[in-house]
Amino acid sequence: MKQPTAPAGRVPILPPRRAPKLRPLRSERWVRFGLGAGGMALALALTYVVRRLLGAVPYPPAIIQDVLRTLAPGKLDQVAIRGLQHWAQRLLYLGIHLALLAVAGYLATLFAPVTSPPRRARWGIALGGALFAAASILALAGDEGSSWYAFVVYLFAAYLYARLACGTGFLTVLDPEIKGEESPLDAIRRSRRSFLGRGAVAAGVVLLGGGALVKALFKRTAKVTIVPAAQPFVNPGPDPNFPAVAGLTPEITANGDFYNVDIDFIKPSLDANTWTLTVGGAVNGPFVLTFHQLQTEFEVVEVAHTLSCISNEVGGDLVGTAIWRGVRFSDVLNRAGLKPGVVEIVSKAADGFSDSVPLSRAMQPDSLVVFGMNGEQLPIEHGFPVRIIIPGLYGMKQPKWVQSVEAVTKHYNGYWEVRGWDEQAVMVTQSRIDVPQGGSRVGQASSLAGIAWAGDKGISKVEVSYDSGATWHAALLKRELSPVTWRMWAIGITAPRGPARVMVRATDGTGAVQTADIAEPDPGPATGWDFVTFQVT
Repeated sequence: MKQPTAPAGRVPILPPRRAPKLRPLRSERWVRFGLGAGGMALALALTYVVRRLLGAVPYPPAIIQDVLRTLAPGKLDQVAIRGLQHWAQRLLYLGIHLALLAVAGYLATLFAPVTSPPRRARWGIALGGALFAAASILALAGDEGSSWYAFVVYLFAAYLYARLACGTGFLTVLDPEIKGEESPLDAIRRSRRSFLGRGAVAAGVVLLGGGALVKALFKRTAKVTIVPAAQPFVNPGPDPNFPAVAGLTPEITANGDFYNVDIDFIKPSLDANTWTLTVGGAVNGPFVLTFHQLQTEFEVVEVAHTLSCISNEVGGDLVGTAIWRGVRFSDVLNRAGLKPGVVEIVSKAADGFSDSVPLSRAMQPDSLVVFGMNGEQLPIEHGFPVRIIIPGLYGMKQPKWVQSVEAVTKHYNGYWEVRGWDEQAVMVTQSRIDVPQGGSRVGQASSLAGIAWAGDKGISKVEVSYDSGATWHAALLKRELSPVTWRMWAIGITAPRGPARVMVRATDGTGAVQTADIAEPDPGPATGWDFVTFQVT
């Protein structure tokens, strides 16, 4: 078909063309990415600092981490813990931060700065800030310890991100949008507003940062008064028949050396002056205790108790012994008056962790609501102001930062149980060789030594074998510190010169021998015999 032509003497009419969309240079995109990531970093820093100051502003990455852990299948959790151990939560926490920074940076590359057309650029960057605010508010909705002013903090953090992601300088973040042309008088007026805005931002940053620093230093040195025990632990003293062996684990673990495993990267920060313990559930008289009441209205006792993590490997170091000071769990429960049919006691912590123990375990005389450790206030990383201690069970059943206790009439699945771990978490009999170290060279006059523990069953015998279990030699046991602690053992080396491989096993107080069956700590405790290979000279 013949194409239409324009009349003579006229310019041909061409269909309108859309202007080509100019893509920013790669270097410019990286600059915008950096601005967006930097804006998010400052927004997160703001929420973290205010949390340190006020305590009731949840830190969004920590809440996101908890949500992901809740949604993750139990098997995935087990694989992560087994493969990465304590680095599992650390890497997850770091990954959440990197993901937030990456998303924030990417959003900033999609839109032009707010001072340039089109108008949708402003809405685009504002959307990035709104996403941060929305995610934070959702996190806030799931945090019981939050307060209304967290909303104000999140909204300001969202605005801070939006402005900085657009290329606005930090000190001009409160200034109005820059105008193309101004009269000298307008410039002077805007300069005054600019000075006030910068002063407000700078003063706020100094106050927040300085306040957080002062609070951190104050909390690091602050001490609360813990009352003396009416029934203090009495150390049985040295055992004259037990040799001093260099390298053997101390009988009582120092607070700073005690193993620490929990679900948190940032530990809950609780004030003993405002902390309370709620006792309720299937009870006749629910009540609330302050920290002072807990210490003064019940008899304070001390118990030497060995605590171990269920994820401890054979020969591992996730085990320790401390002198715990607190009140009997049974005294607290008896004041509430348990209703008929109660089967378990559930303890819930400030970090969202919870677990249950059978009523019979909670009512044992050595089960405590603890506020002291080795003569000092309970350290923050071990549950300050209060944690639960239940002899005979692994640490997963003994929550830290406890805020409530509930009596229930049916089984309660705790944090690790819903992820596939052992429901009972009863300690098995285990033993470990501390000396000599694997691959070392030792003389024939040296000693083999280590520790053995079996929860509340006690240890009655420890034996070593040089021939893979064909024959066994009984070791010397140190007198026990208490019926619910580990025991030290030692025996002279009897192997001839040359390479030696020694295994160890223990027998608990019931006469049951430690199993030789090898099992990894998934989903129950690890089992098997520890061994060491060394050179006898």
